[in-house]
This record gives sequence, C-alpha cells and structure tokens, in this order.
Amino acid sequence: MVPETPAEDPSPRFRTTQLRAMREYYDEHGYVVVQGMYSGETCDAVRALWNREIKPYRGHIYRQATARAERHVFNENGWVMNPILNLQSLDPRAFPGFRREATESILASPTLATAFAAILGEAPKVVQSMYFEGNSATWEHQDSYYLDSEKTGEMVAAWIAIEDIAARAGRFFICPGSHRIRLREHGFENNIAEHHEVYIQSVVHQIKESGLQIRAPALQKGDVLLWNSLTIHGSLNTQDSRFSRSSITCHAIPASRRFLQLQTRVLEVPTDRIKDTFIYRPKDLASMRSRVVFGVESNFPKAFYWAKKTAIKQIMRRKMQ
Repeated sequence: MVPETPAEDPSPRFRTTQLRAMREYYDEHGYVVVQGMYSGETCDAVRALWNREIKPYRGHIYRQATARAERHVFNENGWVMNPILNLQSLDPRAFPGFRREATESILASPTLATAFAAILGEAPKVVQSMYFEGNSATWEHQDSYYLDSEKTGEMVAAWIAIEDIAARAGRFFICPGSHRIRLREHGFENNIAEHHEVYIQSVVHQIKESGLQIRAPALQKGDVLLWNSLTIHGSLNTQDSRFSRSSITCHAIPASRRFLQLQTRVLEVPTDRIKDTFIYRPKDLASMRSRVVFGVESNFPKAFYWAKKTAIKQIMRRKMQ
C-alpha cells in the first residue's frame, strides 16, 4: 500500500537536529527520511523560476533519462516529462535565476550539507542533479551502476520534494536493506551502451528473488529522502497523471574522494565551493567549450551519439580484458 499521508507511512521521519539517529537508521536500512529540511518559501521560489525560465524554453537541454540534449516533452497536463540533468550546469544566459537558486538554495543548502556530512563523514561534493516535474517512470536500479564514489557504496543521494507528492503520482520508492546486495558489476554483457535492459531486468529479478520490500515514502513539500548508492530504488507506475511530481534529486560523494563513472572511469573533477558544499558542474554551459560541444550534440545527434556509444563499448572491452 502506498501511504497517502506521513501518518500512514511505515518510514520514520527525522529532523536535521537528530543526526546520530538519522545516521543509524540510514546505516541499517540504506535510506532515511528527513522532515522539513527546506522551507515552503524556498521550494516555491525554485518552482516559480522553473515555470518562468525552464518550461517556456523551446531549445535543447540535457535530460536525466538519456543524458542527451533534447527538447521538452509535455504530457496532456503540460508537465515536462523528460527531467533535466545537472541544474548547476545549465546555461546561465538562458536560465540565470533557476541555475543560481537551484544551486545555492537547494544543492548547497547548509541543512543538506549537514545531513550529507553526517553520513559521509566530511563535506559533500555534489556530482549530479536532476529536476522532475511530470511523473515520468524511473526504472529499478542501484545508482552505483552509473556513478559512485571511487570507494563503491559511499555515495549518498537526496530526493527533495518541491511540492507535496501525491500517492498516485508515481512516487519514488526504495527497497530497505538492499544496500547490502552486490549486483553484478557493469560489464560487456550488461553495459549501458548496448545491454542496459539486461541490467534492469537483473535488478527486477533480484527484488523478486530476495523478497525485498518496496516502500514509497509520503514526502511533503520540503521533505528529503536520503539513500545509499547501492540501495535499489525507482518510481512506481503513475495512477493519476493529473498530479505533477516536482522534485530535485542530487548525488554527493565525500569531498576528498574521486568520482567514479560507469564503474570504470575514476575522475578528479573540478568543483566550486559554495558555503560548505563542493559543486561539480559537468558540461558546464557557462563555458564556451561546453557550449560548442552542446551545439554539435543538438545539431548532429546521430553522429555524436554513435561516437559516444562506440566509446563506451570500447571502455567496456578494456575493462573485461
């Protein structure tokens, strides 16, 4: 059963002042819900900038599900159904207010930094972020398949509710205790370039075979769900497309660690320090070099993504040797 309200929710809720209890629950279950981390005013300000700057835009933006430059896809209610990727890297010329507010008030929030630090043991380095509006599907997975700290299983993610998330809106779910399960590593047989579906089906099989519980916490505006990079999660099927699911997700590793991509590439990434958080800006469109690459992606997608897919396959082959 998907809880309609926090009162029906089996997941306990913690305050940012309960750091020790929050960390203990996270270590045991692979996730934890933190209540009221952000004010309603902060959430409303970000959502207003989304409506003012992002939604009317008709050009290309990097997307969460594909990591490709694409135009908006709307559903019948006008919700953007292909979530955007890396809010901190958006072009500041087109989205100055949204980029600044999302980065400074959400990703670099002192309360989020405190919660991350309580789990990571040091200041956080945010390596990825996303914004969801429509109730698009997210397949079952462990984040570590795509990204992690160089010490696998160390990364922490946060799902931040920018509005009250209705029970029928395709809620985010997690499988408690699944962070103790080590799935098969990213390899040639299940790589993201050619055999991504093989990986997804292996996660679905693991959920069924292990009899894992599925929980979809009732998050209200300003609440945050933190989970481990090895915790299996995704989103439930949407039962009522009239509800939006405005939320921001971000992933953080310890500031002293390097960034791991696709379980193969360990990167020392540049960051900006904002308050107590280090922010990595992948493909930062404030940079002329990134804008040139972005232009090629947008105008010649077939050739660009063929080359990218080929490069991933070559990396997988080298890993298997």
